[in-house]
Parts: sequence; C-alpha cells; structure tokens
Amino acid sequence: MDVLAALADSPAGRTSAELAKLCGISTSTCALLLTELEQGSWVARHPDRRYVLGAGLFKLVNGLRAQFPLLDRGREALTFLHRTLGAGCSMSRIGDRHLTTVDAVGHGTDGEHAVGQRFPIDPPFGLVAMAWRDDDAVDAWLRRVRPRLTETDAAQHRRVLADIRNRGYGAWRFGDAHAALHDRLAAVLASVDTSEQVARQLSTLMTMVTLESVTGVLESKLASTEFVVLPIFGRDGQPAYQIEIHLARPETLTLSDLDAALSHARQLLAAAVV
Repeated sequence: MDVLAALADSPAGRTSAELAKLCGISTSTCALLLTELEQGSWVARHPDRRYVLGAGLFKLVNGLRAQFPLLDRGREALTFLHRTLGAGCSMSRIGDRHLTTVDAVGHGTDGEHAVGQRFPIDPPFGLVAMAWRDDDAVDAWLRRVRPRLTETDAAQHRRVLADIRNRGYGAWRFGDAHAALHDRLAAVLASVDTSEQVARQLSTLMTMVTLESVTGVLESKLASTEFVVLPIFGRDGQPAYQIEIHLARPETLTLSDLDAALSHARQLLAAAVV
C-alpha cells in the first residue's frame, strides 16, 4: 500500500530504488513487491525503469465511483469554486465519527488537505455536519467531545449551529487575538523536525482553538473570513458531504457573489448525492 501511495503522488514515476527509500523498505523487498504488482497490472514499468500506476487499478476506481458518487462531479464543483473564488477547496465525506477528505483543488500537496485524511467530527470541523441533527443527537455529540466542554462552550456551539442552519453554510475566521498566535505556531511547526502525523495533529488542535464563527454576522465580517464550509445534502435531508473553502482574497468578494458561487456548486452536486 505504501508503494502504491508513493506512486500515486509521483505522476512521472519512480525507480525501484527511489520507492524503497521513500517507503523505508529494503531494495530487495521493494523489487519483489513491484514484480507482484506488475503481474497484476497494478503498476507498469516504463522503458527507463520507472514505475507508474497500472491499468489494473481501474477496477478499484470504478468501485470507488460506485461508493463515492461525488468523485467525478465533485472535482467539477471544486474547480469551479477554486476559479471563481480564488480559493483552495477540498471536499469531505461525512461519516458517523469522522470527516474523510475525498478530493482537493488549489491546496497544493500539503498534508493538511491530503486526500484520505480523516478528521474527527468535533467542533469546529463537525459543526456543519451536525447543524441539521435533532436536539438529542446534538446533545450526545457535544457530550462526547474531549476534553469536556463547559456549559458556556456548549451553549456557544449551539448558537453557531443555529447560525449555520439559518445561513445554509458556515463561515469562520481567526480571531483578532489569535491570528498572530496561529501564524507563530505555524512557523514553529514548519521549523521543528517532527513527524507528519504529529505536525498534522498539532495543526488541527491549533485551528480548533483559534477559529471563531462569523456565520451569523457574515455581512459585516466577510472581508476577514478565512473559511467557508458548504454542506451537500443527501436524500435523508442531512449533510452527506461538505466542501471546505479557504478564501484567499475575500476583500474583493461580495456576499452576493459568494452566495451565487455556493448555490451553483450545490446545484452541480445535488443530482449526484445518494
């Protein structure tokens, strides 16, 4: 799996020695793996001895399309939002306990938005996913957050959930008191020699404690808005997917332009959701 993942991130291909180094395995083990994968057409070898993903994986692709019907149409919506809003966009599938990133456009190759990345449905990441749930489901969700929320924090999250329902989507920014802290911590993470998983977890925690919702006051806070999260509803009336939009130049954006872009993206995806 590590070999296939490495090739997925290397469109130009990799040699057997390069793959062995990337995956932390011996060259002999890597050679044996590649031989097995090539026999199944899961990888293919070019004349220059570089390996790439093979046509045998199309069966998996078709299976994923059946399970995740938004894969094709989702890329169209993400590309539209990226071009229209000048934003980095990602799409996540909403599960019972996690959000799973299924595609991203405009984020580069940073691990924070890597396809396949999972986030627990905790505030603030799960607020849009939970906004249309009933009171009992929301109460149970808030009780399982760790560390335990104070009554004040829980009440604030309920107010944000109401704002999201009223607006139809969520919007957040880094608070004035926290923006400098976020930038400094991001710089520290970039300079510390730590594992990708630890860095990602610290970055996630940092985001949780520095974001503040501006959903209910977006008319006056759009210029400072950093993130917008758009729910894509399933047939049960609950969000089945969500699109996370990292606005790059909100100072040139009007609320009517944003609403129009989000409405069009939702229309692109509505018929594909099962």
